[in-house]
Amino acid sequence: MEFDLWYLVALPALFAAGWLCRGFDRRQRSEKTQLPEHFTRGVALLLDDEPDKAIDVLVEACRLDPDLIELHHMLGKLFRRRGEFERAIRLHLHLVNRSDLSDADRTKALSELAEDYFAAGLFDRAEAEYRKLSEVPSEHLGALRRLLTIYTIEHEWESAIDTVRAVEAQTGEDHRLETAHFYCERIEVALRSKRLEEASKLVAEVLPYADVTPRVDHLAGKVALAAGSVEEAAEHWRRLARNFPAHTPLVIGELADAMAALGQKDEAIELLRSALPEHPTADALEAVIARVTEWRGLPEAEAIAAKMLAAHPSLSAFNALVRLRAKANPEDEQTKLLSGLLQRHAQRFARYQCTHCGFLASNFAWHCLGCGSWDSFPPRRVEDSKGKSR
Repeated sequence: MEFDLWYLVALPALFAAGWLCRGFDRRQRSEKTQLPEHFTRGVALLLDDEPDKAIDVLVEACRLDPDLIELHHMLGKLFRRRGEFERAIRLHLHLVNRSDLSDADRTKALSELAEDYFAAGLFDRAEAEYRKLSEVPSEHLGALRRLLTIYTIEHEWESAIDTVRAVEAQTGEDHRLETAHFYCERIEVALRSKRLEEASKLVAEVLPYADVTPRVDHLAGKVALAAGSVEEAAEHWRRLARNFPAHTPLVIGELADAMAALGQKDEAIELLRSALPEHPTADALEAVIARVTEWRGLPEAEAIAAKMLAAHPSLSAFNALVRLRAKANPEDEQTKLLSGLLQRHAQRFARYQCTHCGFLASNFAWHCLGCGSWDSFPPRRVEDSKGKSR
């Protein structure tokens, strides 16, 4: 009887205790999963397009709860987008140096820190962080791509070659175009520094890429000419004209000079005459007129310019004709004045335009400073391109 009485008293007590514990556990879990008020306010302010107020609120949320790692990253990105690089760097440096951070969170913080440095233009520091990230398997390929961008910006061409080859090996992607240009950039540097032997060795390494970009044969010809091998230079430029006909105007003058040096001046003149109908561009016209004027005289050069103007009316052709007439009649003040006015006006159109981003360059370039593309400038000036589209 005593046992039954105890049982009747204990059973409801145990049931009540279980109910209370269940409610306590639910409240704890609810408190853990409930978003901080500052966080929700910050997001609401961002949605209301009030980033300044949102940042202040999110900073306070991070101060109250340092364990909100994702909130720290969100705040860091806001700083970076607003150009407040110092604050973003300081925030992510703090995360990277925290001893209680997991490996995954530390890697994320390191990645954000590298982006901060990159966005701020601190490429040496960004490179150091991306090198660390390249040792993390999950981040390796992305870090290599970012390093490649940095090496291109910083003109570290040898490192760029090593990196682009590593990317090719891991992805199977074709980066022969970039590799060729990296070699060509090294050749340009060697030529400017008069290191002819180094330039010649680099030409031997880049020649297998001659089918990828006309720049290879263009530069190989320059190196051969600098080494005193005019015939070899001419052969490189002929091959360029065969493989990349549109780029012929870039080398037509140099090729004609090489042929003249080899005793083939008549053939050079014929080459220049035949170039204009096939390549009616301002560059080709300038190259032809300069050499015909020197070798055959002003009247013949003027006739070529007049024929070009009739066949392909353009400001550059008219400007070339007026300049020749001003040179032939130095006492004619009106022609001289007209030539000067045309020259200044023609310069507005004497630019090349990137086909990827529309960036305008005053000189022909192999690399676009606007979008970083290679071989994105057609070998025609803006005016020539408009004439062709008509």
